[in-house]
Amino acid sequence: MRADINIKLETPLELPIHYNHIIQAVVLRWLSDDNYSKFIHDTGYKYKKRQYKMYTFSKIYGKFSIDYNKKTITYFDNIMLSISSLENEFMKYIINTAIINDVVIGKTRGQVENITFKSLDLINKGRIRTKSPIVVYSTFLLEDKKKTYYYNPKEDEFESIIRNNLIKKYIAYYERDLQNKEFKIHPLGNLKESIVIYKGTVIKGWNGEFEIEGSPELIKIAYDTGLGSKNSQGFGCFEFVGRC
Repeated sequence: MRADINIKLETPLELPIHYNHIIQAVVLRWLSDDNYSKFIHDTGYKYKKRQYKMYTFSKIYGKFSIDYNKKTITYFDNIMLSISSLENEFMKYIINTAIINDVVIGKTRGQVENITFKSLDLINKGRIRTKSPIVVYSTFLLEDKKKTYYYNPKEDEFESIIRNNLIKKYIAYYERDLQNKEFKIHPLGNLKESIVIYKGTVIKGWNGEFEIEGSPELIKIAYDTGLGSKNSQGFGCFEFVGRC
């Protein structure tokens, strides 16, 4: 399920340019049940050694200005944030808390003006546009040091790693295998690389439009939990913008 949450700010919202960790903290705070929040944060859904939180969120939309000297971004008046999860319980906590209480992001308060709910039907292809960068990477050892390599959409591994990630999420959540494991993703037009600093770590992802095609179950998993890796840190959220 997806919720597009429109928030009216009481005062301008100033954030560091790299603000993903702040929004992630807001999302987890909205999970008003401590035990459930701890489960999502600490455990999630497991597949072998992997753990999946099963949610993602977009960047903040709204009128803004950037102060490159202070390395801050300031939003004015109204902002919109999309949050998605495969878990109905997760979305129930998010919506109830956001509606009942004032929204607090950083030092700024606001109120929810309206929420648009979206639930994706089972479809086998579509044209999508990212709402937060898609991150695909591998880690390896080089001279006894752990290295991370981020793939770009032109490399074969970009598609195969995303497909395997979606299959693992499906098995972790539903605790069963699925028959149709097809999933393809092709970049459309010019893409833009995005470099985000998350708690001191450099993360590289890609923004733009893509065509996706394959198992309807895997496409729904992608819509509800995000494409690629690091979804719970605010990566891989997208919206459908047309049919192929």
